[in-house]
Amino acid sequence: MKNILLIGSELGKGGAERSISLLSYYLQNHYNTYLCVLSGKDRKQYYPACSNIFFIDPPEAKGFLGKAKSWIYRWKKIKKIKKDYKIDVSISFLEGPDYINILTRGRIKTILSIRGSKIHDAEISGKKGLLRKKLLIPFLYRRADLIVCVSEALKKELHQHFGISKERLKTIYNFYENQKIAAAANEALSEEEKKIFSLPVIISAGRLHMAKEQDKLIRIFKEVKSGMSARLVLLGDGPLKSELLQLARALNLKVCDWEVQHKFQEADVYFMGFQANVFQYYRNSQLFALTSSWEGFPNALAEAMICRIPVMSTDCYTGPREILNLPDLPEKPVEAPIRTKVGSLMPMLSNPSQKTIEQWAQEMIFWLKNPSVDEQETEKRIRRFALPQILNQWRTIIETQNK
Repeated sequence: MKNILLIGSELGKGGAERSISLLSYYLQNHYNTYLCVLSGKDRKQYYPACSNIFFIDPPEAKGFLGKAKSWIYRWKKIKKIKKDYKIDVSISFLEGPDYINILTRGRIKTILSIRGSKIHDAEISGKKGLLRKKLLIPFLYRRADLIVCVSEALKKELHQHFGISKERLKTIYNFYENQKIAAAANEALSEEEKKIFSLPVIISAGRLHMAKEQDKLIRIFKEVKSGMSARLVLLGDGPLKSELLQLARALNLKVCDWEVQHKFQEADVYFMGFQANVFQYYRNSQLFALTSSWEGFPNALAEAMICRIPVMSTDCYTGPREILNLPDLPEKPVEAPIRTKVGSLMPMLSNPSQKTIEQWAQEMIFWLKNPSVDEQETEKRIRRFALPQILNQWRTIIETQNK
């Protein structure tokens, strides 16, 4: 039986953390599977994971020298784990773990899982960003045996911009436990929560972060409110919460901070915080909205589809086109809504004109008044992300011998 090591940054609420945890959980049925967490002392698990977990707690890092020492500490620990547990295949998620994985490679089959764009990520900027794009990523990534991308668009990016050969690139989508999601979606809301959904609800989920553009969503919702009665529900937490609360109030929208007050109050915008079961909220909403400027493969968008509600998404790089199964559009982001039987692909919102805001508002009103999707078309799309099929793809690359 092969010995498999998965390397991630932390156990957390994000999409990469979800994916690496669940992958380790299901791979342990077939291999001796170990999960190594490189940073942080938080032991809380938000998702099921394999039973063998290592936490690498480096010394406190202050300044450049401290960070260098922490990095070397992690490098030595990973090197030792790979040796002691006779690892055959190591798989890393996210850039920091990718570097460690490659630099401790030895003769071990080394696989990187790329979760998001390196070109379109606005946080990869300045001199450090240039160093990553021009030196670290091209030089180190080319040493991997295989790079798994969560979308075809990311695969294309790595080949065109970073010179990774097509032979070393493979696309494997995120997987979803469709039956478990359906069961969780049918769980009952509390009596207080039911009151929120007494009006048509637009729902969105994700970290309150610059990439998600929730400020634009709030402005669009203000336009929707002028055309019909509705509510906006935001799931997730993050650094921009205070700013978003202020913006909603500045637009004369009534706000409810559910994390502070778990009791219904009449409002337009509900900040619900992190919820372990988002699916019951999706199921009771009329429309899911994703307004991101960049993504990898947005779990929330796929999960909302599995919950059988209409979805709207920016034509952001990358993921939404492939989730909605619209592969034949021109490369340039769309400038007008593309409506399908399951939802709409929409113009970007990083710097929207009033026309774009109005396009979004009008399309939202359409779906709020027609809150149903074509079951057959939905099933076709979500079948591509089913757990058994995706897990088999991972097992195939684990079992394939290096050339």
